[in-house]
Amino acid sequence: MMSNHSIKLFNYNTWANKTLLNHLMQLPSELCHENIKSVFPSIFDTLMHIYIVDYGWHSLLTRKYTSDDYEAIRSTIARLTEEVKALNLQDFGKKQDLLSKSYYDFVSTTDMEQTVIYSTLSMQHSEVIQHVVNHGTYHRGNITAMLRQLDHAGVPTDYSMYLYQSMK
Repeated sequence: MMSNHSIKLFNYNTWANKTLLNHLMQLPSELCHENIKSVFPSIFDTLMHIYIVDYGWHSLLTRKYTSDDYEAIRSTIARLTEEVKALNLQDFGKKQDLLSKSYYDFVSTTDMEQTVIYSTLSMQHSEVIQHVVNHGTYHRGNITAMLRQLDHAGVPTDYSMYLYQSMK
């Protein structure tokens, strides 16, 4: 059974990532790479982390590799880090868009109540989507705090703002 809730959550996550990225593109380009004492050394490192973790969960959902295939996970992280670290925000956004489309295709055609074992953790597909969304929300909050440390405003990306914007 397809889960409308999972699609709605994933659409929110995609909207929030795009909203943040569009906001960052309006700021001085060097800002995203400025070193800052925070959870990650820069805003861009935080964006990369969100993307790499999203990619990893997508790979597990689509069974590109298994959760105990640590060598595949390590090599994927290394490859993605190399691919992404030199990108500008526009090109990074294109990679995010491709991943979002793949996620949407998965969520809209898969039984989201199906349970899968990840190492020893049993999760429904819908729970994985919830985790991906929560993870992104947490780190978008980190980026907002980092922006404030750098004397710039953040942009609202919470779920209620998404719902409000979606009504327009």
